[in-house]
Parts: sequence; structure tokens; C-alpha cells
Amino acid sequence: MVRIGAGAVSVALLLAGCGNEGGSPVANAVQGNQTMGTAAPAAPLEQTSAPDPTGLVVPASWMPADWDREAYSGSGELTDAETILKSRQNMLNTVPFTLWAVANDTRVTEAFEPIWVWYTAIRSCARGIELNDDLAGEFGNRERGKAGLTKSRNDLKAWAATQPRELTLYFTAKLGQWNDATGTFQLQSLSTATTLKPEDIEAIDPYPDGANVELWSDRTGQAINHFQASLIAPQCVSADKTKVYKFQRQSQWWVVFGDVDRGMGGLANYKSREMLPAIAMTRDDAANFAQRNPERKVVVAVTFAPVGSSFVKGVDQSAIRAKFRQVTITDAADGSVLASKTY
Repeated sequence: MVRIGAGAVSVALLLAGCGNEGGSPVANAVQGNQTMGTAAPAAPLEQTSAPDPTGLVVPASWMPADWDREAYSGSGELTDAETILKSRQNMLNTVPFTLWAVANDTRVTEAFEPIWVWYTAIRSCARGIELNDDLAGEFGNRERGKAGLTKSRNDLKAWAATQPRELTLYFTAKLGQWNDATGTFQLQSLSTATTLKPEDIEAIDPYPDGANVELWSDRTGQAINHFQASLIAPQCVSADKTKVYKFQRQSQWWVVFGDVDRGMGGLANYKSREMLPAIAMTRDDAANFAQRNPERKVVVAVTFAPVGSSFVKGVDQSAIRAKFRQVTITDAADGSVLASKTY
């Protein structure tokens, strides 16, 4: 991972109708979007979410309690209540997995300047803007900025030590055609993954942001190659309402499963994969499932923990090795367990 210069910490965008007074720093946007063996069906190791008095669904862990509600995801100035609610919910959908990944990246240091400014900003817009200007502004306070980076990293390390080591991500999928030869279904049409149950957040936003999921398939079954942390960049409005600061992380975080290293050109080299439990049914059971759940929608819950050291996936991409602890696939129509395995 190379050091990203202070000038690339954030993008300061002007609100509509405002001039570029003060010469705010402008940077390029970030690129792109316990026990071993098989167990009987069981509920996933879940972290219960709870509705917030304002209507938000708040993760039980890996979301700072002091997150600044004036930090939002999206673009431009937010005005109507529905848009503000969705934007704040997107923060809750995406921040926990990113923080888990950063906290478990064995290579991350103060040199990853943008992530520490990002972490500061999601907890306090005012401090995030100050740290950005100290590092990137023409007349910034460089010593204070350097101290701010160290404090932010130390704060995250101390807070992360209080959080669970394991994490559960949920995503929805649809089952493809039943395979008569194997008696199984395969997953397809995946949604993004979050630490919140899909049914809890779909009422707020039917297309929530989250981590990208990459599946791998062959004749023997399916595996998850990786979860990629969301690239969503929170924004903060300056105190005088003339600027919007967009806090890009510049680096990307991936959580990879199986025996994997960095391959040619930053492509992951998978020597072996951790396979998902097979969704096996008899012909009659498969027909009954398709009848009661015409969409064939399922919810996949994946609980995992870090293992081993991280590696450089690309010049601005870190890969955190992890291992499945439990995977459970349930029928979205009635909540029945279709497949489950502990690892």
C-alpha cells in the first residue's frame, strides 16, 4: 500500500450557487465501486439490530455510538426528511463492515491518511473538516494534523478492542433452477451485504448500500470469494454552509475467504475455497418451495472471523484473510432454514 498524499484526503465540493471562495482543496475521486465440521441447522450467530427513535435501524456493534448525524452519504445538499433518513441509514449500512476491515488489517498505519480523516469525520464533522484542512489546506496546521492522524488511529484501535471479533453480514439472493442431477439450488442475483438484516432496512430503502459480494461456482457447489467494503463517501457541510466536504477513503478493503494470496496484476490467487452449504431438496420439497416463494428469495447470513495476516491486493487495495464460522441460508418468505453449516 502506498502512502496517499494529504492533498487527496477529501474532496471539497461547492453547494449549488456558491462560489469557490477561499480556494478549498480539491482531490480526485476514489476509483470504483469455532468448531470444525458440519452441524445441524441452526440460527446464525447474529448481532441484533434495534430501531432508533428517529426511525433508523442501528447496528448492535461496529458502529461508533458517537457518530455524527450531520455526516451523510449521497451527493449535494439534503433537504427532504425521507432523503435524509435514507442517507443516514446508508451510513449505518456501510460503516460497520469498513471499520471491522480497517481494524483487522494487519498492515494499516498512519500512512493511510484518508481513512483516519474519514473515521474522524463520521464521529465529528467539525473535527473531520479541521483535520482535512490541517493536512490539505494551503495554510493548514501540519503539526496538529499529524497529531490528529495518530489520535484517530489510536481511538479506533482502542474502540475496536471493545467490539466482537466475529462479524455477521447478511445479503439476499434468489435461487436459480433446481438441478435434478444434484438435487440442489444455486444462489444468484445477490444484493449488497450489511451487518443489518435485510428485512429491517428494506422498509427504509429497498436498495440499500452495502458490501459487494463475489460468488464462485463449479460443479461441486458455491463459495464466496470476497466481500468488498462499500466505497460510499460520507459528506459534511461546513459551518458557514458554503462547502460540502466529501471524505474519500482512497483505499479499498476486501475480506477474502479460503487459501488465497495476491496474484498477477492484483488479481486474487485462490488455491482453495471455503464452500457454502449446499441448498439440497427433494423434487417435491423444491416444488413446494417454488410455490410458496415465487420470487425464490432467500437471506444468507455469513459469520466470519479474521485469520492470519493481510496482504496487498492492489496498489490501493488491502485484503484481510478471514474464515467462515457459520453460514445459514433461510427462506425469505417464512424464515425456515434451507441450509446451515458451522466451520
